[in-house]
Parts: sequence; structure tokens; C-alpha cells
Amino acid sequence: MTTGLARASLRSRPAAAVGVLAALVLSATVITASVAVLVTASAAPPSPQREDLTTIGIGFTLVTVYLSIFATAQVAALAVAQRQRETALLRTVGAGPWQVRRAVVAETLLTAAPALPVGYGSGVLLARWWFGAMADRGLVPAGLRLTVGWPPAVAAAVVLTVTALLGGLLAAQRAARLRPAAALGEAAGPGGGPLWLRGVLAAVALAGAVVLQSAVAAEPAEEVAEHVPLLLLGYLVAVALAGPLLGRLAAAVAAVPLRLFGAPGELAVANSRARSRRLSAAITPVALVVAFTLAKLGSLVGRQDPPWIDLFATALYGGFAALVAVDTLVMLMLARRREVALLRLIGAGPAQLVRMALLEAVLVAGTAFGLGAAVAGAATAPLVRLGAPGPAQLPLQVWGGLALAVTGLVVVSSVGPLVRLLTIRPASGVTT
Repeated sequence: MTTGLARASLRSRPAAAVGVLAALVLSATVITASVAVLVTASAAPPSPQREDLTTIGIGFTLVTVYLSIFATAQVAALAVAQRQRETALLRTVGAGPWQVRRAVVAETLLTAAPALPVGYGSGVLLARWWFGAMADRGLVPAGLRLTVGWPPAVAAAVVLTVTALLGGLLAAQRAARLRPAAALGEAAGPGGGPLWLRGVLAAVALAGAVVLQSAVAAEPAEEVAEHVPLLLLGYLVAVALAGPLLGRLAAAVAAVPLRLFGAPGELAVANSRARSRRLSAAITPVALVVAFTLAKLGSLVGRQDPPWIDLFATALYGGFAALVAVDTLVMLMLARRREVALLRLIGAGPAQLVRMALLEAVLVAGTAFGLGAAVAGAATAPLVRLGAPGPAQLPLQVWGGLALAVTGLVVVSSVGPLVRLLTIRPASGVTT
């Protein structure tokens, strides 16, 4: 029964599965390439270059596992939220919490099956390019050749299985906990738990990040630098928990300038206030992209020849975070099918709806950029106090380029799906 429910869900909402599939394919790609580098390094004679290759392979593998679980849980949770009506009906007719969990986990596992061969193939290509680039820069022992073999495939399969299990379980928690009557209420309108509870949890996460920052501030610069990713994570968790509150605050602050754009601005303000949780779901992954990129680029300020591997890691993990952001934004817009259809039925034109989406995208991009910059500044503050460079030392061109890139990412990911929704007849959009 569980597998049948999972297959039916994938057939009914293929767009939701595409987001999870993309995250898993990217995960398998990086894991395959990282383990291939690690296996190749193990065959080399002892040398400093071998130690560097081993460190690179292990580091990329561990970070990719963390990002994979985060990405899968984020996208799968949105997919589960979009099926709230179906989940409510299943709970009403007798499906237990464990059946809901098993169905979601089975769905992510079924999605992981095609992700493995695709990710392995692209991972082999990435490993060849990556290894060749490192060899050209003297990071590989002379005469050492890349070895792929079966270990990368096994590692990718294990990581995808673990990622699908953990990501699916995390995504299913809320749907499985709801009582049948509450599930029907959630399907009728957005829920998400008491805002005061999220505020308390956000304060706890923020306090934990501040305590950790205070604890590492007295350590040497090298030790502090190793804790920056943990500090970023702590502050971003606080941002994610406080997301609905921050979304309401952003909507309130932007209300006056948005209303200057007439009816589209009024719609953007109303949507942002009424759907603060949806707004926060869009803001958090974009803030992750900004925070990670600024923190990493800030650490490279002043270097005449920044390490190539650091630039590669920044591009790779920034791309991973950007993929999560794109998946999130696309799925959020596609979930507004009925809303868009109703607005068209009461007289809103396509041009007005596109302008509304543009204004909402600018609001999301601006809020996420501000939060991401604040998180990057807070996480790197101990290093800056020790004399190391930080995001504040980045040239204005970098700040401007990142702001334009983030805005473009949000606009394309929001307006693109809306154009697709506008091709559907309003009457059909309301009834499906």
C-alpha cells in the first residue's frame, strides 16, 4: 500500500518530484567525484600532495552529505505541504502516522533510484575535469592517474539512500503528527504552528550561536576559521525558525513603497502579509546562498592568488544552495495555481499578475540579501577581530554583482512558473 501511495503521488505531482530529483542528482555527482579523488589519493605514495588530496576528498564528501540532507528535506517538505489535501483525506479514512511517514520516505527513495545512474555518470565527468584542473596546478603527485572504479558508485548509493531516508523522515514529521480534523483544517488554509513558539526556538538558536561564537573567539585564527561553517549554520537556523516573523516584518516595512506601484503592489503586500510562512520558505534558502558566498569570498580578500580549490568549493556549494533556492521558489509559485486562477476570474490581468510576482520577488531578494549579509557578518566577526579579512572588505562590485545575481535568480524562479500558470484557463485552475 505504501509503495502504491508513493507511486501515485509521484504520478499526480511530477513537478514536486523533479525538485527532489535535481538535489539528489547533484549530490550523487559531487559524492562520486569526491570519492574518486579520495580513492585515487589512497593509491599514491606518501607525500604532502597525497595528504592534500585526501583532505579535499573527505572535506567535499562530508559537506555534500550535510547539504544533501538539508536540500532533500527542504524540497521534500514543500512537496508534502503541497499535498496537504491528499494527506488530510488519507488521515480521515484511517491512515496512521506511520503510514504517512512510510509513504513520504518511499517517495523519496523512488526518486533516488533514477538519480543514482545519472549522478554517477555526471560525477565521473566532473571527477575527470576536477582531477585534471588540480594536476595542472600542481596539486596532484606526478604520474598519478585518476581511478574511479566501484567505490564511488557504492558511496553515492549509500549517501543517496541515507539522504532520502533522513530527508523524507524530516519532511514527513508535520504531516504525520496532525490529527485528521486538524489535517483538514490545514488543507483549507496555511498553518505552521504557533508563531510565539517559533520565536522562542529562534531565540534559543540565536543564543546558541552567540555562545558558540563567544567560546571560539579566544582561539587562534585557524581554529576560529574552522568554526565559521558551524556559526553560519547556527545563525541560519535562527533565521529559518524566525522566518514567518521576519516575513511579516519585511512585508510591513515594504508596504509603503510597494503600494506606489498600484494594484500589483497592493496584491504583493496582501499576499506577503497573509502568507508570511510561504514568504519565509522562499527567503531562507536565498539567505543561505548569500551568507555562504559572502563568508567564503570575504576570507579570500587581499590574496594575490586565491587558492583555486577554495574558489571551486565556493562555486560548487553556492550552486548547491542556489539549486535549493530555485526548487523552493518554483514549487512555491506552482502551489499558487488556484490563487492565480481566482485572481484572474475576479478581473486581474496577466500583466498585473506578472508585476505582482516581480514585486514579490524583489521583496524576497532584498530581505534574503539583507539577512544573508547580516549572518555572514556575524559568523565572521571573530575572525575580523583577529585581523582577518571579512565580507565588509569585499569590493562594491562584488556586492553589487551578488545582489544582481540573487535578484535575477529569484525573479526567474518566480516569474517563470507564473507564466506557465497563466497558460491555464482560470476555470480549470480553480477546480484542479
